[in-house]
Amino acid sequence: MKKIRSILIVWLSIFLLVSPNISKAWSEHPLLAYPVLSNIPDLTNRKPIDAISLKTFLIKNEQGIAKLLKEYEEWAVVNLPNYALLPKELEFVATGNPNDIVVRFLTAVRLNPNIRLKLYLHLLPNQDIAGRTLISPSELTTLKDFSALSHINYVELTEGDKVLPIDVLCTANDEPDYGFDIGLFEDNGTSYGKTYGFGVQPFGDPKLEYGSQAPFHMGFYHEAKIVYLFGPFLKKTYPEYRISLFKALSEYAFSTGNDYWGWRFMGWGMHYLGDLSMPYHTAPLPGMSAARMIWINLKAIIGFPKSKNDAVQLVSNKHSVLEQYQWIAMREAYSNYDTNPLIEALRTETPITPYSNDFARTVVSQISVDRSRKVDKALKEFCPPLLVKDPSFEASKSKELDNLMDQINNYSGSNGIEQLNALLTEMLRTYSMSLRSYYNAIVSKA
Repeated sequence: MKKIRSILIVWLSIFLLVSPNISKAWSEHPLLAYPVLSNIPDLTNRKPIDAISLKTFLIKNEQGIAKLLKEYEEWAVVNLPNYALLPKELEFVATGNPNDIVVRFLTAVRLNPNIRLKLYLHLLPNQDIAGRTLISPSELTTLKDFSALSHINYVELTEGDKVLPIDVLCTANDEPDYGFDIGLFEDNGTSYGKTYGFGVQPFGDPKLEYGSQAPFHMGFYHEAKIVYLFGPFLKKTYPEYRISLFKALSEYAFSTGNDYWGWRFMGWGMHYLGDLSMPYHTAPLPGMSAARMIWINLKAIIGFPKSKNDAVQLVSNKHSVLEQYQWIAMREAYSNYDTNPLIEALRTETPITPYSNDFARTVVSQISVDRSRKVDKALKEFCPPLLVKDPSFEASKSKELDNLMDQINNYSGSNGIEQLNALLTEMLRTYSMSLRSYYNAIVSKA
């Protein structure tokens, strides 16, 4: 039994280590969030608010935030399964020192202390710059490779500028992918990672720039018991921590009249919740049973590793294809915004499951996991074999992804695009429902 357990641990670790896109789910979250949020009259009817810096917000509310974070820690210990305790020395204490207040806060909430957090807006494809000052993505992210953001127009805000709540909320939806969760584990080579209390990185490649954010954006809550027995590290995921923490901070900001940060914190929480509507963030190996995992590893142990290596590459490729398909489809959707079925799926008011402490785990991720086999099957049926069936091919950043729609259309025709759009529509409805539920839960207390 011990040997079998070690086999599966090694195999799962290798899979989660080498998948290049394991840490990313939906690309460019505001493309998804805007159609959802713009169809909430309570939000769109709100008047513009003043943009204020995080430093200004913290100085004004230092005592209250210290109390809130202490209460949150007590709550998290009781309510979050597998929660990593906040080290005592990282607690946010009201010292009255404005010079280090931002770093003290970021450390207490265990975010990358180097994140930028400028005042700005993320414009959508159909939004005009309107004479505003553009900002380079390099001013907004800690990532060295920000080429994926180069197509986006970002415009600068200054403290006191009037801004619509929906614009703050949509912009904030993308921010956690700009470096929030980079370097937080003790083996990531950062000074702060050694102190945050998360231990060694449970999965994802600590050498890759994006790799260390994976455990904060993925939640494996519905695997077979045997998988957890052999791979207990799969339980060390933290999206629930981020979702509940930013909900608490958002509610506090609203309750104290700091609406700008109420919306911005809410948008951060929505990002992590939205990630869980993506099957590749809730099932480590979509389409593969626990029994097959063990079998192909046994073959690898006795000297036949091809099946294992092939499985790793194929899952990674399908993840890349689905993410790229979503991004292209949503960018194109904005060219016929009023009639596009994907936009309509996001705008449609489907029945909402009321938010609860375990909403991310028992509702959103469960729906996502239940859909994972269907997603895996569709990608194999409608996408060119080179992209999803050829383990000798590396799909990530390949030229084939640049013209993915043509590749699929040439292979499976308009029916393939229609079927994949229908599947994407299902996922977007889950995404939409989750954001609405989170929104309702927070504003009901405002």
